[in-house]
Amino acid sequence: MSDTPPDLLLLTVPQLLERRAAETPHRIALSAQSRGGWRDRLSYAQLVERMNAMARGFARLDLREGDRIGVLLTNDAGRECILTALGALRLGAAVAPLNTRSSDEELGHALALVEPAAVVTTTASAARIAALWPAARLFLVDAGTDAPAGAVRWPEPVEEAAGAPPPVADDPDRLTCLLFTSGTTARSKAVMHTHRTMIGAGLCCGTALGLGPGDLYQGGWPFFTSSGLNLGCMASWTTGAGLVFEGVLDNAGRLRLIAAERSTFYHGVPSVVHFMIEEYARGQYDVASLRRVGYGGSAMPAEVIQRLGERWPRVEPVQIYGMTESGPAGTVLPPEDRWRKYGSIGVPMPWCAVSILDEAGFALGPGETGEIAIHGPGVSPGYFRNPEATAAAFVGGAIRTGDVGHLDEDGYLFFTDRRKDIINRGGLKIASVAVEHVLYQHPAVREAAVVAVPHRDLGEDVAACIVPPPGVSPDLSDIAAFCAGRLADYERPRRWLVLDELPKNPMGKVLKTELRALLERGAG
Repeated sequence: MSDTPPDLLLLTVPQLLERRAAETPHRIALSAQSRGGWRDRLSYAQLVERMNAMARGFARLDLREGDRIGVLLTNDAGRECILTALGALRLGAAVAPLNTRSSDEELGHALALVEPAAVVTTTASAARIAALWPAARLFLVDAGTDAPAGAVRWPEPVEEAAGAPPPVADDPDRLTCLLFTSGTTARSKAVMHTHRTMIGAGLCCGTALGLGPGDLYQGGWPFFTSSGLNLGCMASWTTGAGLVFEGVLDNAGRLRLIAAERSTFYHGVPSVVHFMIEEYARGQYDVASLRRVGYGGSAMPAEVIQRLGERWPRVEPVQIYGMTESGPAGTVLPPEDRWRKYGSIGVPMPWCAVSILDEAGFALGPGETGEIAIHGPGVSPGYFRNPEATAAAFVGGAIRTGDVGHLDEDGYLFFTDRRKDIINRGGLKIASVAVEHVLYQHPAVREAAVVAVPHRDLGEDVAACIVPPPGVSPDLSDIAAFCAGRLADYERPRRWLVLDELPKNPMGKVLKTELRALLERGAG
């Protein structure tokens, strides 16, 4: 692994933006949709002004250094999401993006873990948050006459009085954000990131992708994922590029936004890229500004790469692999290797390293299969308020991913399996055990096992294999409705298989490989 560049990694995120504003004050830094429906386009100088005004507004509302600020907003309020995050960082607070698709149980767990001093949200979500976490103050981006008692208006930065933001020590190792990720337990964990790891992740990803000052980097990553802040924002700003942050769009809307903004780089999960190419073939869209398309989160089928080359012959595809705990820095498969090393997920990004570990944690050689570990400046310091899980996953400055793979003789990484049994549905990660936890609560389910099944567009989908109690004929529609009230929409099973018993090994462990084979043969 190359030495990490000492300069940027010694800065805080506000200092990074201040440097960019001094160097290129008029270059576009951010284009994002507001809650009001209009798109805000901010230069680096303007972005710094908004960041400082947000910090002043939060201080006026009695938020302080060290506080944690939750955000429960969709990308249709992307402007408010990103400005909230920057204001929190400038204040010396941390931001906690909350999953807008969570069930009440999941959201309640997240709020209880983070204990936010305030939550930025909408009037429609205010009552829900107040019921789940009464201690949080509510800052509403759409506050009006129907705002609930005790809620206040989000501090719109353009309306804040001039002045200096509150002084705060410039500490690159200060906690900046908490990002929730699904793991192998029913409860999600909050991954901690600092100024240093946010900048480190952005620098690795942005350099690996080939972003530069002339680029406008567009993507529709949900703000609550690591890709919103650490990939979209930080990859852009560490390389001097501009970010075009999508609202909630369909495929035609994504293509129209590329044309309107003259975006040069589009990034999405493979299913989104696939759907965009299909839509492009049906309509008239100007994507002449595009030079690259990035993807990650799941494998890109060969036929989609081929179709991309046919439809957009001048556009180069770039694949990356990483996870929330690594920043999401990790590996990159550059355009020239897309066919020469097809099936690989690339080589380590700049300033990163990848190793393959055996069960005891010792490094394996080329061709040997084991657990993938990622080292680099974007690796998180651990899980918030969870030292046991931190000790198990973070070893020697690296994150043990739980994914299984091998390196070839040239150092290219090949993904084999998911040790943690995570289902990857269109780039959104689902812990099968979390779905099983809900299924076991239904009286018509005696045993349950949840597995991934192939999906043409999303990569994987959720399948539930259940065993009912003796003499019970389960009503699958009733079980599905039960899940709908307790799981996020993308976590809910779409395939069902009712069995007399689950296949198990002599130690009693469920043989999920056999369940996948049953489902692939058309059972269920």
